[in-house]
Amino acid sequence: MGYFSPCHDIKGRQRDKDMRKLMLIIALLAAFCPNASAQSDYWQKKARGYQREAEYYQKKAASHRREAEYHLRRAESYQREAAYYSKRGDVGKAKTQTRYAQREMDSYKTEMRHASEADEKAAMYLRWAADALRH
Repeated sequence: MGYFSPCHDIKGRQRDKDMRKLMLIIALLAAFCPNASAQSDYWQKKARGYQREAEYYQKKAASHRREAEYHLRRAESYQREAAYYSKRGDVGKAKTQTRYAQREMDSYKTEMRHASEADEKAAMYLRWAADALRH
């Protein structure tokens, strides 16, 4: 049987159709497999970005806590000085030192609030990172 025989022609056409279908399936698989990998890579990059943001806010929270401790120590120092001037009878300086101590306590509370907000943001970014890794 030659190449152009009627029997070969019908079987050949069917085989060509089958080969085209197979090639189409392979092409589609090849097209979508890298896409799945790219999607995975996308979410991993997002998770790393979220993790970096979380680390940034954790560092900010630690910095705010250190600053709060500084303000607390200053407030204690001013309170000691206020007590000293109070014992000596210098009411004006005692009031001034008390006012300074109160200002430092306000700064302490503000820094602690900022630390708490930074902790919340860090937790939020860590949740987002965990969600991104689940994709």
